[in-house]
Amino acid sequence: MKKVYLLGFILAATVAQGALADTAGVPVGVPAPQAGCPKAFQGFHLGGNIGYDIGFAKYRFNDNFDAKRDDRAFKGIDGGVGVGYTHRIGCNWALGIAFDANWANTKGRSTSLDGRVNGNVRTANKIRLENSLDLYGRLGYVMREIAMPFIGLGWENARWKSAFTSDESNDSRKKKRLNSFLWKVGVDFLATKHVVVGFEYTGIYGGGLNHRNSEFQTRHKVRPQNNKFALTAKIVY
Repeated sequence: MKKVYLLGFILAATVAQGALADTAGVPVGVPAPQAGCPKAFQGFHLGGNIGYDIGFAKYRFNDNFDAKRDDRAFKGIDGGVGVGYTHRIGCNWALGIAFDANWANTKGRSTSLDGRVNGNVRTANKIRLENSLDLYGRLGYVMREIAMPFIGLGWENARWKSAFTSDESNDSRKKKRLNSFLWKVGVDFLATKHVVVGFEYTGIYGGGLNHRNSEFQTRHKVRPQNNKFALTAKIVY
């Protein structure tokens, strides 16, 4: 019987030593790697993001005289909330889907002198992003159960406002929800068992706003291209 007890003690000590070796280098609060394929980052999540937009709008102007092309910069704060689900495939790959709702104070303005009609006429171009709805898939690769670089592709529906004003009251204002192609790259980090933090870049390119003024026979087209850099946080269940 003593030999059985001794054998049991040796086995228990061996298992405990192996467990301590597996947890070496893992931050406090982060679940240690398990036998087989661990499941860090997997599950449903609720989260939020806060970031900054930097972009430009491509302007195309046509009238009875000529055509003009120009780019106008815009920038501003952009943040929101989101939900999603991530599933581990094999030991390292992760595939997920997510939906974000964002609100922004992103805008740009420029003024210029146009000497083609009735002398010099001051014109102003304005553009503003108010909010956006993003739906996208993500593909990530889990490294040491602590970090997950990822890429994402999807669709964005955003509300943009555009306005052209001038000294001649040649005004045109437009509000429209634009559909755009969306792409992402970023990294998530496992802070605790259920908390993930990270940063990401999001780019969009898509539809435009068309302006027409029958009185002055002018046509404008505005196509925004936005770049967002954001910090993220998620609670994973």
